[in-house]
Amino acid sequence: MPDRSDGELFDPTPRTAMVSMLRAQRRDEVEAFLMQTYARPLGLYLSATSYRSIGAPDDLVAGFFASRLGREDWLAGWAESGLRLRRWLVNGLLLHVREEIRRTARDRRQQPLPEDSPPASLDLAFEQAYAREVVQAACDAAASVCAADGFERHWALFLRHFVDGRTYEQLAQESGLTVGQVNGMTRTALVRFRRSISDLLLRDGADPSDLDREIGELLVVLGGRSA
Repeated sequence: MPDRSDGELFDPTPRTAMVSMLRAQRRDEVEAFLMQTYARPLGLYLSATSYRSIGAPDDLVAGFFASRLGREDWLAGWAESGLRLRRWLVNGLLLHVREEIRRTARDRRQQPLPEDSPPASLDLAFEQAYAREVVQAACDAAASVCAADGFERHWALFLRHFVDGRTYEQLAQESGLTVGQVNGMTRTALVRFRRSISDLLLRDGADPSDLDREIGELLVVLGGRSA
């Protein structure tokens, strides 16, 4: 195995890109990605637990990110853990909340509240919220790429087919295009959507060889159509 310097400890994959970004003092980019993709699901997760009594879930999530992103080894620990990023964040958030409970109890010289364990039923709700955020973020990114490439109409057809459920034949009648043209334009947009959602899943720690299954499961959890 070749020797690596500290700066080359991790492979340059999407899973570890954020570690490199932190080391390069690009914390704001890491924070923006985490907040955009994970903040809402984490907040919804907390709001369904008894921990919501110690503070607003959104504030607790923001405080969690602020406290952890200041630690140089935090994301490096995730990269070494083998966990999916979203599970690492849930575990870390619960630890942060428990730390806040103990700190508040010390400050007020009170007994800390019982450290409740969220029920397993919350996992599905969290996964659904995560799926919504990932699909929305992928749609936003793919729409931007399509617009930059001059494929706004391709993206509109993609949405009409995969979101509204219109068939290629119906779209052809509505647009004045042939079925073959509609199919091709929709697939062009689909390539960009899959690229965007694949990048987000890889950042979460997905196996690159398992992306098709991951995307399918994500859409099943979301309750949407398979692409």
